Amino acid sequence: MDTTAIEVRNLHQKYGDFEAVKGIGFQVGRGELYALLGTNGAGKTTTLDVLEGYAAPTEGVVRVLGHDPFRERAKVRHRVGIVLQEAGFHKDLTVAETVDAWRRWTPHALARVEVLERVGLVHRQGVRVAQLSGGEKRRLDLALAVLGRPEVLFLDEPTTGLDPEARRNVWELIRGMVADGVTVLLTTHYLDEAEQLAQRLAIMHAGRIVTEGT
Repeated sequence: MDTTAIEVRNLHQKYGDFEAVKGIGFQVGRGELYALLGTNGAGKTTTLDVLEGYAAPTEGVVRVLGHDPFRERAKVRHRVGIVLQEAGFHKDLTVAETVDAWRRWTPHALARVEVLERVGLVHRQGVRVAQLSGGEKRRLDLALAVLGRPEVLFLDEPTTGLDPEARRNVWELIRGMVADGVTVLLTTHYLDEAEQLAQRLAIMHAGRIVTEGT
């Protein structure tokens, strides 16, 4: 079996005349947590958009689990989980109703109680999303992302705006997923977060990777 979960070669991504990503490349092994670190506007989220299959690369090659995530999306989409920078929950639904709605569209989904136990939200399943704290909403984000037992998990700045305790709680959840063998690609602009979680990282600036290592 191929030990590479994510491969990026000479990736360029343009929006009109603006080049957001300028020829980057990296690989992520199966079961590894790899971080893309950089300030806002460095190109991290654009890179994730391509890897998640939301956009075709302007130039270069990307592979997720051996497939082109844009052109072969059907072969990839049920094997990955995604946590975006901002969730799009229906605020009037309860936590349980939100998970149940996602379960209807997720093949081989975990049971509701099982996934909520993983993220520590069983006791909040009857609470409306609008009443959750920021940290609890992030945990619900993670619950939905792992509902389909993903092999690869994309996390786009998952702790931005959280208080220190909520950040630590999310870190523990992420560590548990990596321990279970999930490959994680994390974007962050927190150096301490990358230091705490990543086996390897790349620092991005102005669309380029300026350094990479442990």
